[in-house]
Amino acid sequence: MKRKMAITSLCIMVIAFIIGIMLIFSSVTIGQSIGDNAIRRNGGSMDTSRYERIIDANTLNFRTVGLVVSLVGGIGMLLSGYALYKEI
Repeated sequence: MKRKMAITSLCIMVIAFIIGIMLIFSSVTIGQSIGDNAIRRNGGSMDTSRYERIIDANTLNFRTVGLVVSLVGGIGMLLSGYALYKEI
């Protein structure tokens, strides 16, 4: 029972780590897409500083979320791996 739980936890943490890394690397693309959508919503034109602020803020937000998720996943992987190692 403990071993199965450790394996399940390890798989979930690996997935969380991968999602976090993907968010970090795709944050610029996501921020750019949100900025482009903001221009479309405003009829095709927008103040340049506002546009750049939207892109920068969203890029930073997604990068921060990715960092937190990957850290939790990485630490969870280490702890789950250690628990699994102790079971074997």
